[in-house]
Amino acid sequence: MQALVLGVLALAGLPQAASASLWPPVAVARQVSPSVVGIVNLQGSPDGPLIARGSGSGLVVRPDGYIVTNDHVVSGSTRLKVMLQGGRSYTGRLVGEDPLTDIAVVHIDAQGLRAAPLQRHNPEVGEMAIAIGNPMGLGFARTVTVGVVSGIDRSLGQGYAQRAFGLIQTDAAINPGNSGGPLCDADGEVIGINSVKISSIGFESMGFAIPSQVVSPVVDALIAQGKVARPWLGISASDGPAVQSQDMPRRGVSLTGVAPGGPAAQAGLMQRDVIIALNGRPVMSLSDLYRELASYQPGQVVRVRFLRLGQTLERVVRLMPLPDQPVQPS
Repeated sequence: MQALVLGVLALAGLPQAASASLWPPVAVARQVSPSVVGIVNLQGSPDGPLIARGSGSGLVVRPDGYIVTNDHVVSGSTRLKVMLQGGRSYTGRLVGEDPLTDIAVVHIDAQGLRAAPLQRHNPEVGEMAIAIGNPMGLGFARTVTVGVVSGIDRSLGQGYAQRAFGLIQTDAAINPGNSGGPLCDADGEVIGINSVKISSIGFESMGFAIPSQVVSPVVDALIAQGKVARPWLGISASDGPAVQSQDMPRRGVSLTGVAPGGPAAQAGLMQRDVIIALNGRPVMSLSDLYRELASYQPGQVVRVRFLRLGQTLERVVRLMPLPDQPVQPS
C-alpha cells in the first residue's frame, strides 16, 4: 500500500520528502500550523465595553512577535486579541496597514515564536495548495484544507482592493475567518496570504491569496516605517479610450480625471487622454499601469506616452508620494 501511495505521489509531481506521513498536507500542517494565529477585532460600543466585531487569521513571520494578516481583519479595531497555538493570548499592536494590498502587520510582546517565512516565488497552475486558518472563529482554529493552484495572476477589479491583481486562485476551501492565514505549497513554503473568496450563487471553490512576493516587501515597509511609500500619478482612469474611433483603438487607459496640481496635471496630461505606454512598456489596461507604477518610487520620473485626438504624444512625469487623503481629480 505504501509503495502504491509513493507511486501516486511521484506521478502527481509531489515531493516524497513528506512520504513518511504518506500525504504532504500532514507534514505541512505540522510545519506551518504553529505559526498560524487567531486574531479577534475588538471595537468600542456606545455603552462602553469592547465587542468582538470579527475574527480572522494571521501568520507569524518573525520570531520576535511580528504577524502578517489582512487589513480587512484588523481595520477599525480598538484592540486586537491574538491567540497562539496552545491557547496563549496576547494584546496585539497594529504596526501598520496597507489597504491597497489588503495587508497589515500586528506585533505582540513575545519572543522565540516559530515563524513561517514568506517565499518569493511563483507557483505553477495545478500544483498542490494547502490553506491553514480559522474559519468560523477560533473554535475551528488551524483548519487545514487542500486543493490546487487553480490560476495565477488573477484580478478581482477595484471592488476588492485598488491593486487587486496578480492574485493566486485556489480551490482549497477558504471561508470567513481564513483571511490572513497562509496558503502553502506541498513543501510547506508559504506562497500567499489568503484574502477573499467568491461567494456568489453559482460559484464554488474560488478563493484568492495575495502572493508572497507582493506581501513580503509590504511587510518589510510596514515594520520599518509603518506605511508603504508609493508613487502617485494623480489620475483617475478606466480601461480603454473614452471615445472609440479609427484613430483611437480599444486599448490603453483612458483618463477620466486629472488631480489638480498632481504629477500628471503638471506634465500637461488632460482628461480623455489615453495612456498607452510607461517608459516604453506597453500599457493595455489599468492592471498594466498599476504594475508598472509599482516598480517606481516617489520622486522618480517616467515617460508617459498617450493618445490625444488621434495624435501620439509623450510627456515626462515626476511621480509624487501617494497622498494620505484621496485627492479628487477634476
